[in-house]
Amino acid sequence: MTRVLMFGFGPLPDEGLRVAAPGLRAWHFARVLHDAGHAICLITDRTFGHYPDDLPDLTTRTAERWTVHSVTDARWHNPATMRALIEPFRADCAVAVTTTACAVAAPLIGDLPLWADMYGSLMAEAQMKALLYSDDTYLPYFWNLERRAIERGDIFSTVSERQRWGLIGELGMWGRLNQWTSAYDFATCIPIASETRPYDPPRKVIRGVLAAENDFVILYSGGYNTWTDVDTLFGALERIMARFPGVQFVSTGGKIDGHDDLTYLRFERMVSGSAYRDRLHLCGWVPGAEVPGYYLESNLGINVDRTSYEAMLGSRTRVLDWMRAGLPVVLSSLTELSEQVGLACAGLVYQPGSVDDLVRCLAQCIENPAETRAMGERARALLLEKFTFEVTTAKLREWAAKPMHAPDYGRSTALVKSGAGLGREITSAVARGSLGLDLATRLWPHVARVIHAVGLGKLERRIVKIGMRALRLDRPPYRVRFLAFDVPTRMIAGATVACRVRLRNEGTTPWISEVNGEHAVTLSYHWRSEAGVTLIEEGRRTVLPMTLAGGRTVEVVMHIDAPPQSATYRLDLDLVREGITWFSQIGSPGPSVVINVYAP
Repeated sequence: MTRVLMFGFGPLPDEGLRVAAPGLRAWHFARVLHDAGHAICLITDRTFGHYPDDLPDLTTRTAERWTVHSVTDARWHNPATMRALIEPFRADCAVAVTTTACAVAAPLIGDLPLWADMYGSLMAEAQMKALLYSDDTYLPYFWNLERRAIERGDIFSTVSERQRWGLIGELGMWGRLNQWTSAYDFATCIPIASETRPYDPPRKVIRGVLAAENDFVILYSGGYNTWTDVDTLFGALERIMARFPGVQFVSTGGKIDGHDDLTYLRFERMVSGSAYRDRLHLCGWVPGAEVPGYYLESNLGINVDRTSYEAMLGSRTRVLDWMRAGLPVVLSSLTELSEQVGLACAGLVYQPGSVDDLVRCLAQCIENPAETRAMGERARALLLEKFTFEVTTAKLREWAAKPMHAPDYGRSTALVKSGAGLGREITSAVARGSLGLDLATRLWPHVARVIHAVGLGKLERRIVKIGMRALRLDRPPYRVRFLAFDVPTRMIAGATVACRVRLRNEGTTPWISEVNGEHAVTLSYHWRSEAGVTLIEEGRRTVLPMTLAGGRTVEVVMHIDAPPQSATYRLDLDLVREGITWFSQIGSPGPSVVINVYAP
């Protein structure tokens, strides 16, 4: 028996709370190691927004060869309080699940051999976060987590073979591919896996509640992450619902607190303007006990990916959950998992970003219900063959039985300097007036020691909550104030009208003009009916004359094309960051004007 110290994220599935993918991954690893006869001490950080606020800072559960410590962010990032949990266990090795957990474990475990699970490509996720928030200052924070993991890990796991090769490149960059490791197998792929026991059907959650028994239900479940392509999803659903009156869309899940507060909000705004909004059911985060009911009562699961390295290197936990339920899937061609699903005829694969191709796949499933059900049966068979806890973890169980260091342990050959010292970074932060997530996280252990030294430990959680709320950008980065606009209230049908508009950038993110690169910010508008149904979403663009920094004002002449038919409409002025978001979709709408459009 090996005494295995584990680091990961909660909630775990047995806690009765809303579970996120990192918690499922920690459960995956912990369960197989415990079932192999090892003693487990698992320390989990409480994922932001998933736990009641009135829990104590530390809760502990024990069973035979099983201890789980659930801690707040404040304790997770405080080495002194973490060591108080680690040292009594007297571990033989450490296993850290997710790159973030690896970075936390690295300075705490002393000489213990470390299995570092790089759960998805963190730098690819950082790229998508930076794109969505228009802020590259996130990159150093994510890189320092990645760096600490690849510097200290003795053996690594990834979620795909593609990510495995990417990780080997990072190891080479850091000097881990050296004379000592020339024949060493540094990394193995542990795909995302699922438990295999069929779900127990709970009470009815869709049939007779949101949809009729004979409706065709398309399901999206889980968080709307930075990579979620809500534009392609919405465009395809609009066309499918126009073509098939018996189709219903049901979504469980929503925004990912502290990581992506924007994508789900955008999708909500799209749905609110749809002519089919009565058939687009956004249920938000639902109780965990009810989630299987949504899988079992749906006809098809859908996963949509924005073209990104995150999707190409990563995987999708929700797809495994659907496969466990025997739910057929439609997913983009980007992930390695989609290739395996397609080869097994367990689902359909569409070209990312193509509304036409996604509509083709959805229509094929709707028009061929018997084949669609057969795909679901093949999906469950594929899960049982390749994606069970036991099948995916043979190398992990072998290592845990005899944990050992990498051959280059203790032999530093780093090729890249870690960066500026803490003192220089603090000076730089003071000069620019911005702390940043990376520096804040590195400073927290020092702050925590001072808090405890002066007897203010009870304020620790409150201070962390305030700080993390500010650093996680709860406020949208794109904000506008329309200072003046001379839009007429009467227009001739089909005519083009010019009007002056004066704007101020109320946020901190600069608005890049079209002449200075892609993802430019442009001025536009939407035409809606009096009832609020979107009639023309993509209005004519007006280019800003310059890049506009936060707090600056600009006046432009915008051109508006009136609808071709006479009626009373609502014109909504708006800004758009091309390829990313309309400002109105993330909480910063422009003015709305009621306009009478008449025949000439």
